[in-house]
Amino acid sequence: MPDVTGMVFRRSALPILAPALSSDAVERVWARTVALQRELRKTRPRHSLGVNLLLRLFEWDRALYGALLESGAGRDEAGRMISEINWALLGPSTALSFSLSRLRSRDLRTRVQWVIDLLFATVFTAPFRRVVHRAKGEVAFDVTRCPLAEYFAAQGTPELTRHAACSLDYHMAAQWGVTLRRTQTIAEGHPACDFRFLPNPRSLPTLPTPLQ
Repeated sequence: MPDVTGMVFRRSALPILAPALSSDAVERVWARTVALQRELRKTRPRHSLGVNLLLRLFEWDRALYGALLESGAGRDEAGRMISEINWALLGPSTALSFSLSRLRSRDLRTRVQWVIDLLFATVFTAPFRRVVHRAKGEVAFDVTRCPLAEYFAAQGTPELTRHAACSLDYHMAAQWGVTLRRTQTIAEGHPACDFRFLPNPRSLPTLPTPLQ
């Protein structure tokens, strides 16, 4: 049975790899990615359906990241490419969800809350844990357990969480026309990730500062 996730990942990865690598290097890196993914899937964690689907994608992230590092790419360069690939994959679905939210309300905060709740009901399911805060004028919650951060930490690449997952939250906020304010993440060693989505932003969201 063909690996659909791998096929979709490859389609998004090649256009991003091509400008940075020669055609021969792209072929070598992809061949090594496939080999690494075959090993990773032998110890694939098993969680809820939504998280399992996410981890299949992140498994490919880890494999490509490893292949890029082996090829001589720096960690930040490899991480940047992973971030771009994942946003190319997931950005269209978050845009569609946000468009559909208009059927529920025209209020920006209500729309953001609806999409976030939908994501946690269908994708960011157990063992994700979320504590919702009722705050006036913003969508506020803390994530107190993140199996994605756990996965990359177990693979010996905790820094990849920031590129593969955390950065996408800022892209998503910008796509929706809101600001994401976040002061800490589990990936940085904190007990929780604090999410605060602010409608009617005074400034555009900025990507997080690289970890030291």
